[in-house]
Amino acid sequence: MSAIKVPSAEGAAEQLVGLTLLDEWNVQVRIRHDDGLTGSSRSACYRAASQKGQKAFVKAFDFRRLELHGDTDLLERAVREYNYERDVHYFCVEQGVSRITQIYAAGKIVVGGEVVHFIVCEWADKCLREDQPPGDPAVRVSDRFKALRDATSALAQLHQTGIAHQDVKPSNAVCSDLGLLKLTDLGSSSCERIAAPPHDSQFLVGQPNYAPYELLYGQPLAGFQQRRLACDLFLLGNLCFTSFVGASLSCAALHCIPSQLRHNEYTGNYAEVIPHLKEAHDLLIPVFLKSKVPEPLLRDVVEIVRCLCHPDPNRRGHEKNIKFGNNQFGLERFISNFDILEKKAIIFSRGTQ
Repeated sequence: MSAIKVPSAEGAAEQLVGLTLLDEWNVQVRIRHDDGLTGSSRSACYRAASQKGQKAFVKAFDFRRLELHGDTDLLERAVREYNYERDVHYFCVEQGVSRITQIYAAGKIVVGGEVVHFIVCEWADKCLREDQPPGDPAVRVSDRFKALRDATSALAQLHQTGIAHQDVKPSNAVCSDLGLLKLTDLGSSSCERIAAPPHDSQFLVGQPNYAPYELLYGQPLAGFQQRRLACDLFLLGNLCFTSFVGASLSCAALHCIPSQLRHNEYTGNYAEVIPHLKEAHDLLIPVFLKSKVPEPLLRDVVEIVRCLCHPDPNRRGHEKNIKFGNNQFGLERFISNFDILEKKAIIFSRGTQ
């Protein structure tokens, strides 16, 4: 393969359009993501197609810039992050995790004398943010509950495999070709059975706008379940709230407590902040959802968000699981809740037509 000249303004990872990866995947279009979405300053994303026309998503990683910068620690971290993201995707395939976008291949290619590593994954035409714009009243309520049920099922499947996603948000829930909603982007995840990635030591690895409070305050509980799964439950509840309201619950609640107690100023014990956030939840959740959810369904939705997003991670989870000593972070009851709400929403919509 002849050498490809790489413009100085961009790295080799940004120069894959027109190339063929592993003699199979033709890179077609560069995807430029908005801030906060998949991708970073060390990776570039593309749409590709196989020789048989199967579409795919390609994420390419640029390590050369870090090497030239001379920061060996950051370079080592970036390589470990790539290895982890590749390995956790393959682990999902081995474990039969079907509700996560599947990995097709991974490898490396030389571009302009530089080695670019990449991951090729299942393509999705739309994410939930595009297919069901948060807060948009034109989206059918039943469709929102179906999407939330699918997202909850995907998260439950991950948890059963010992993986916490840690970055559940509207842009990381995607619509597959068969109409099933899946979760994507395991770059921020943690897995009990794979060597911990560098980000595992960080308090916060996902997008701050959706994050649970204890991580924003830098005071998470110890243990995989109490720290990682409790984070996922909060993110799921925030996804529910955001889907209907169009804004993040955590952002709204933090603006309703005294400024001196907010995470960017407060340096004390997070436990002292919990009652204030609980009070904010009791006020905000029903008020914000009231105009977005039909009255017959409102109480159930409010309760789901309250349980999933409880400011105290020790109280987070389905109330029946906590009351009867079952798996506090189990999601099966929430799957059932969303399934029932979808059916009720369909019946309600027929009665109002």
